[in-house]
Amino acid sequence: MEIHKLIMPEIHEYINQKDWKTIKSIIVEMESHDIAEFLEDIPYPEKVIIFRLLAKEQTDEVFSYIETDKQEEMLQYFNKEEIKSIINGLDPDDRNDLFDELPAELVKKYLELLSPEERKSADLLLNYPEHSAGHIMTTEYIELYLDMTVNRAIRYLRDNAKESETIYISYVLGDQRKLLGIVSLKALMLAKDNSLIEEIMEENPIYVYTDDDQEVVADVIKKYDFIAVPVVDSEEHLVGIITFDDIIDVLEDEVTEDFQKMAAITPTETPYFSTKVLTLARNRFIWIFALIILQSISVNIIQGYQHMLESIVVLSIFIPLVMGTGGNTGTQSSTIVIRGLATGDIDVKRIFNLILKELIIGLLIAIGVGIVTYARSYFFHVTSIVALAVSIALMLTVFISNLIGSLLPFLFKLVKIDPAIAAGPLVTTLTDITSLIIYFEIAKKILHI
Repeated sequence: MEIHKLIMPEIHEYINQKDWKTIKSIIVEMESHDIAEFLEDIPYPEKVIIFRLLAKEQTDEVFSYIETDKQEEMLQYFNKEEIKSIINGLDPDDRNDLFDELPAELVKKYLELLSPEERKSADLLLNYPEHSAGHIMTTEYIELYLDMTVNRAIRYLRDNAKESETIYISYVLGDQRKLLGIVSLKALMLAKDNSLIEEIMEENPIYVYTDDDQEVVADVIKKYDFIAVPVVDSEEHLVGIITFDDIIDVLEDEVTEDFQKMAAITPTETPYFSTKVLTLARNRFIWIFALIILQSISVNIIQGYQHMLESIVVLSIFIPLVMGTGGNTGTQSSTIVIRGLATGDIDVKRIFNLILKELIIGLLIAIGVGIVTYARSYFFHVTSIVALAVSIALMLTVFISNLIGSLLPFLFKLVKIDPAIAAGPLVTTLTDITSLIIYFEIAKKILHI
């Protein structure tokens, strides 16, 4: 059980008694993340009172762990000096996350409270496009130079460690802050004191550009198992770094967004309970409405073959089976391809290899489905010729639906649309339309209607 859940009843009792001294003695023994977590369950203004009980060195870290929408609420309860202290103490990337959620006028007001150095850093990050490497980076890192000795570098690292996002990797800079190499903490510890940084650094470091999408950064960190990745401008001058903990947040956001798109929901960046009901309803309704319009094609198709259904009523029994199987098959293949594109396991350049493989997979599944469907038709007491028509139609439906589900994400990727959209309700609706046409046309040919 989480620690904040264990102590919450006790904390609430002390809050009722206004025993702030005891509460302080409890929270000073807790980790910053646990404090931030249990603060979410405490109402205002008690939340702010408890936050003020924290030691100065704790407040910045605890505040950074609080969800950004809750941070915005809390700031309304602080005076100007308290706000100034908090936002100046935040890491640049955490402060930027907060500013992204605030109204422009409020951001302008808070920028004026920052020290000149912190304001320069905040302005730099805010000017980069949202979701870019430059927007999520931090400007706090350890910089070293070629002519430094190891002994001097270690002293410099010790003096500046508190202000740096990470001390495990240092960055070697040349003229005009050009990135020349990196030095790990391990390399510093193992090198001789009089060795030069130039002698122990790793040259030609991997880096990302400020305008690179955050997903590119995530791929680099995942591929090379980096603790942090340097961010350079167009002339390869170091402007910041992105640490793996920030990328974990990015990955979580990206996966959440993909799930929402796959379910045909317009993504929202705010937490569920912090998003207005009307906003959530609108985000879903837009796609539901669009899919209803698209699905109406299925109704028109059924109307077009109404004479067939009137002459052989038993055909209507199998419509849900054909549409459902086509939709399920398309969803399966599209999900596999979308995930493969996201992880890099499937590449657009190998589209022909994918088509060939999915053709074989679709054929094998179709044969199996056809055999099962023909046998299952026996229980519906239909004639063998109708059972044959249904089986062949279902086989072709599975084969084509599998191909649609595989190719649709690629098509979206090529036209610069998130492939996640090509899943769930969208692919189901398209395969429904396709499966109905296949079903009625096959039945028409075999049953000579």
